[in-house]
Amino acid sequence: MPIQHKKPFGIYHWDTFDNETILIDEADTLKEAEKKVEEQYNGRIRSNGADKVDIVDLEGNVVRSYHVG
Repeated sequence: MPIQHKKPFGIYHWDTFDNETILIDEADTLKEAEKKVEEQYNGRIRSNGADKVDIVDLEGNVVRSYHVG
């Protein structure tokens, strides 16, 4: 996935149905990014799910990954 974010962390949603990854937000800290994911996907984070949300650093490393339903 090409990096699209400018801040230290990007939050990306991978839509498995359309097979596309979309930058949905950015954050200055990992803690801020985690909070944004929790707020955006309130109640939809699962142990497995069709779609996936990744927090990615500027080097392209996935530092957190969530399944969402």
